[in-house]
Order: sequence, then C-alpha cells, then structure tokens
Amino acid sequence: MPAMLLMRLGLLWVVVPWHVGSVSFPDGAARTECRGRYFWIWLDKAFVGQSRWHYGVYTESGQYIEVTQQLASQCGFMAGTDLRGNPQIRVSFLACSVLNTFDQDFSLQLRVEVTGAVGPSVPYDMTINCPLGAPWSPREIVCEENYMEVSVRRAVPGIAREVLNEDWIAAWPVAQGALNQVWQVVFHFQNGSLLSMPATQAHSMGYGVNTTATRVLFRTPYGTAQSEITSVEGLEVEVARATVFYKQAWMILMVDTAVACPVNSPMVNATSLSWVTPRILPSLVLWPEQYQDEVQMGLDGRVIDVGTVARNGYTFLADSKLIHIVVPIGAPGGLLQSALVDNHYGTRYSIHLLLDRHWQGDESDRTRHRSYRPIRTPFSPQTPRIIDDTVAAQRYFKVRLGHFLPDVELVSVSVGGRPFSHPEAEDHGFDPHEAPNPNGTKAFGLRVPFADPLVQQQYLHGPLRRYTLHLNYTLRLLPTGEAFTQAGLITCDVPDVVLPSFQGSCEAGALALLMTHGTLDRFWIPYVGERPLSQLAAPHSYRVSDDGHHFHLAVPLLAAGLAYESISLQGLTARLDFSLRDNKTRSVLASFAVVCTFPTGQLLVCLPNGTLVATVLSLDTKPALDPRRTHLRDPGCGPVASDSSRALFSFSLSSCGTTRRFEGGYLVYENEVTFMPEGVPATSPIITRDSWYRLTLRCRYPLTETLWVSARRQLGEDVASVPHRPVG
Repeated sequence: MPAMLLMRLGLLWVVVPWHVGSVSFPDGAARTECRGRYFWIWLDKAFVGQSRWHYGVYTESGQYIEVTQQLASQCGFMAGTDLRGNPQIRVSFLACSVLNTFDQDFSLQLRVEVTGAVGPSVPYDMTINCPLGAPWSPREIVCEENYMEVSVRRAVPGIAREVLNEDWIAAWPVAQGALNQVWQVVFHFQNGSLLSMPATQAHSMGYGVNTTATRVLFRTPYGTAQSEITSVEGLEVEVARATVFYKQAWMILMVDTAVACPVNSPMVNATSLSWVTPRILPSLVLWPEQYQDEVQMGLDGRVIDVGTVARNGYTFLADSKLIHIVVPIGAPGGLLQSALVDNHYGTRYSIHLLLDRHWQGDESDRTRHRSYRPIRTPFSPQTPRIIDDTVAAQRYFKVRLGHFLPDVELVSVSVGGRPFSHPEAEDHGFDPHEAPNPNGTKAFGLRVPFADPLVQQQYLHGPLRRYTLHLNYTLRLLPTGEAFTQAGLITCDVPDVVLPSFQGSCEAGALALLMTHGTLDRFWIPYVGERPLSQLAAPHSYRVSDDGHHFHLAVPLLAAGLAYESISLQGLTARLDFSLRDNKTRSVLASFAVVCTFPTGQLLVCLPNGTLVATVLSLDTKPALDPRRTHLRDPGCGPVASDSSRALFSFSLSSCGTTRRFEGGYLVYENEVTFMPEGVPATSPIITRDSWYRLTLRCRYPLTETLWVSARRQLGEDVASVPHRPVG
C-alpha cells in the first residue's frame, strides 16, 4: 500500500529518515529468511532479554511507519514468537511498504526498536531482499494467524501475443497509479444482501485492498462485521465474500476476492493433538464435481515430505470430506516445555503447523491455499514422584526425583529439614546427580547414608528399625527462572536392631539393674516407674554408671520411684520398674522389672495410694510391751498382723482418727500408736509392770502439682520419698 494512501486513511505514522540514529544488529542477534511468500525475521531472545521491543517499516520514500496491531492485520504483518521463545516477525511479500518489482522480486526495509528498563530506545535497521521463488498461482489464499489474504492474478489473456512497444511501457506507470482512484469493494452476505463501498472506506474499516503489477489483493482481519462463520462438514469456517472492481466509462473490471479459512480449534487429549479441516471450502469452489487437489502438511511455514511425516509419527489423512492431521504430544517438529501452575509442575506442547493445498476446478480455477496454525496444548499436570532404588544391605538411601524435561534444573535440596545447595550436597557426600532417561527426560538422583544424623530413626518392634528420609527439592525452569518445590518422604525398614539385655539383683538396702547396651537404646529415654530417670537419680541418691557397654543402676530401698508389692511381718517386697521410651512419643520400647524382699524392721512408709504402714517392736520400750495390745487413736484400729514381738499397722490416712494440718508448704497427717496397761482405770492409776506407750506416726505432703510423701522412722528421721498425687 503506497505511503500517501496510508496518510489519507488516517493511519498513524512517523517520518524518520533512513539510517539516522540507527545501528546494525550485533552478530547473532537477528536472522532472516525468505520462506513461502514471506519475509521471516527472528530476534535472539537472549539479546532482547527483558526489554520491550516494537517494529516498523520504511516506505519507498523513506517514511517510517510503526506497525501497530491493527495495522499488522490490515497490511500483512504478523509478530509473535517461535517455539523457543525468540521474537519472530513474518511479513507478506504483498504487505504494505514492501518494494515490489513486477511481483518477482521483493525488498523490505525494517526497523526494530529495543527499549530497556533504563535509557533510551535503540533502533536497529535491516534490509531484506527476496525473490519470488515458485511462480504465482492465479489465485493464492493465506490464512494467517491474524488475518486472511487473497490475491488474484488480474492479467487478461490477449487475442494476439505482441511485444510491448515503447508507448505502452511509458503509459504503464500512469495506468498503475490511476487504478486505485476508483476501485470499489462489494461484500456479499448469505442472506443475499450486498454492501458496496469505495476502497478508501474499506481501508478505514481495517481492510487491505491493493493492486500490484499483476495482482489484485484483498486482506481482512478475523471477526469483522462483514465476515461470516459457516459450518462445513460440522467444522467452523470464516468466510469474507468480497468483489473488487474498477470502473471507467467504457470498462468494468471485476475480481472475485472471496476468502475462507477454517477456524475450528484443534482437539487435544492426553497423548495427541489433532487438527481437522474441511477438504472442500464451498465458498471458494464453484464446481465441486471437477475438484482435484494436492494436499501437503508443513512445519514452521515449510512443506514436509511423507518420509518426515512418518518419521515424526504424524498422521496425515485426507478423505473426500475432511483432512486430518494428528500429532503425538512430544513428537519431533514441536517443542515440549515445562510449565508451572500454582507450584505444580506440568508440560505444554507447541507446534506450528502448515496446511498447503493446491486445487483445480474448471480450467480457470487454479488455487493455492495455505493455512498457518500454531497450536499450544493446555497445561498438562505431571506429578513428579520419588523413585526409591534403595537396597537396605547397602546402608544408604538411593532415590531419584522424576521425571522432568531437560529445561528443569536442581537448585537445592533439603535433607531432614536442612537445606543444601548442589555444591554443598556434593561436599556432604549426598552425590546429587542427573539421571537421564531414554525418552529424553531426566531425574535427579541422591544418595543419603542411613547413619547420617539427618536421617530419622524409629524402632518398630523386635529387630526392626525404620529409617525415614525427609526431602524437599527446589527446582527451576530454564530459561524463565521460575522456581517450584517438591517434597518427598522415603522409609526403609531394616532388621538391624540389637535390643538391650537386662539383669537384676538385690543389694544391701537397694535394688540393682545391669543393662547391656543394644544398637538403639542410646537414643531412648530411661524411666523409673512413670518418671524420667534424670528427675529421680540425683535427688534420691540413685547410683548410676555407664561405661559405654554396660549401664548400672542401683535404687535405695524406700527411695522415690519404687513400687511396694507387699509389706508383712515377714518382709517388705519392693519392685523397680525400669523402661526405655521413645524420645518423641514416650511409648515403651523395652522394659525390665527387679523385685526384692527386704526384712521388716522399724519401719514407717507412706504409700502412694494414701496408706500409711508402720511397725511397732516390743523392744522399743523397757520393760517390753505386748505389741498385740496396741491400737491407733481409734481403739477399733488395731494391728493388721502381730505377734509377741512386733505389730504391723496399715491404714488409710482418712481413717482411724488421723488428723491433718498445714505446716509451711506441707500438708501433714498424724496418728498415734497407743498401748495402755491392762486393769488400769483411767481415773485411778495404779502401779503396774506394764508400761504406757505412745508413738506418733506422721507423713508430710508438699503442696505442689505433684506431691511427695515423706516417710519417717519412729525416731522422726526422713528415710524415703515416694510419688503421690493429692487425695481428696
């Protein structure tokens, strides 16, 4: 389209002298190619980086026009990216501002401006020259991504073949310049209505109407008010039926510039994508019964042969009604890339397909029809998994996290909650490495010894131990740098536990335990009764020793932590309940009990269940008393067992006349053992050989959350403390 016409259409353009302030692209920053009636321009994405860029073209007179989105669809430009993300520009040979030499040679002057985050824009200029290549077909239709284009040969066969004379050659530029002055466009609709307008009005509505030396051109964006969606074999086709004509008083030249493009969306499933189009487009074929065609598929604007179709695993079929292209997801010719959605890993597959067909109806209907269809599949979640290659006998975890495309790299891995960069993991002996797969994907391998402190160990039962490895990977996509995380948990149960062994013995005034260490008990917590050994040992004179192989414990009789199974005149039976417990759950993993019986002598014991037990000996008085005749404050509370030398009392602290009082930080319980000589009236004492006897029994309870009961001998000496909960 001439520059002056653009001015009349009101299009925004900026006049910039050619080469003023511009520079050439650095080596490797841009490349160009002539391909399929197009100028192809690629910019290196590494060169552009995060900068913004836009482009424009120069007219033959040197005027610079920035290509906007609207102008691109009207004038034959398409900008996007290739499969690798490199900026890409496609310009039709029949685009505005392309220098056209008799529709055989074409030249384009292009400017790309790159604007960084700071600083001014940098303009880069280039000139591209392309030959036509294959001869023009009488009618050529292009279904681009952002527009539909049709060009029709306007030459009329002559009656006689004559060489152009000098007058005709001189008049040619004048005739060419005058053609645009009265060109008009008529739009046809399915309901039979017509809409006629001058070409200049069509331009103002976003259409492109132009002529070259040999062709009439009509170009329309998709979705205009004058285009219609029709259904052909159940598939959507967008049709713009337009007639372009030129009228003079003695002549009317009419050109059918109808254009039709399949617009139905490709179908995608888990394994493949398919693009189905009608074989015959009725709005473009007047005599279907004479229809003959040749259909080829292509990639990135290039036709490929049947051998490439087969090698790539494509399916390319054409029946009488439809053309089918089926591409397996991940097939060569496209690009399978990693993607992220909300920290979830997945993939997207992209491919740029071309459908190139040549058909012939009657002798005058010879058409080439090309459709460009970039296809990008939706996000397909791919859940990475931990692949456990661990062999227990090797004593280490051997794991892989996969599977990923080559555009994923490992940033760091957290083992047992501790993060390691890739070099740090190597230094720690974890051997981080990539494990390639035959299909081109990869996994990230790791080896972690069972014995590493970051590996959690848990005793299960018998000889079985569970090793647990907590992993959290941080990975990122290339080249975008998007990061995501993937957690993993691996367990391995190994029968490698040697349990501790126990021996018990009764020492003078103490219960003793000897433990031979196993493989795991160093990680367990020793308990006496229901309390950790660490809380009891020092305050209650436990004797504890450990030489690394053997653990020895001796607990004094009547010390806190012991359980008393029975107390009688024959003896005191005490039990030491020793256990090893899990340091988190406090569940019992191993236990052993030592039971010893000690002779009963002078004794006062306050038991954890709120019972007081005491012995009374006849030899405690001179002359000796008869223990069988003793009783508590309540005369009905006598000894539970007695003989001529001893009496054993056992009673609840809430009975038998027991009193209680607060004394400092203690709750004190008291009772008395009383002996009264026989036959002595209370009001008239007489001399007798029997002695009066009164013994105070006392227990003190600290007023704390957990109360301790003190046991005293008959002389009032503190001899023991046992755990006790408050009683009501």
